[in-house]
Amino acid sequence: MEHIYIADIAGHVGRTIKIKGWLYNMRSSGKLHFLQLRDGTETSQCVVFKGDVSAEVFQKSGQLTQESSIIVEGEVREDKRSPLGFEIGVTNIEIL
Repeated sequence: MEHIYIADIAGHVGRTIKIKGWLYNMRSSGKLHFLQLRDGTETSQCVVFKGDVSAEVFQKSGQLTQESSIIVEGEVREDKRSPLGFEIGVTNIEIL
């Protein structure tokens, strides 16, 4: 799987990608964690849904701290509410 910069995700809708960056901000709502990830080109919302990931990935994502260095894998989805118009549905997270 190739690494994609956040500024380039528009061309990858429906595809599973990998982005690397730093956690800018996070909020949680029960079965969801909303991660704002920045990579130097842009910031994107990454959504971790408990039903889409393993218990380990969901727990890891809920324990991240600001500026954690992470690699996120997931599917690019169109979302008009997002400043970029896209978000990433997370399937895996690696903490560096």
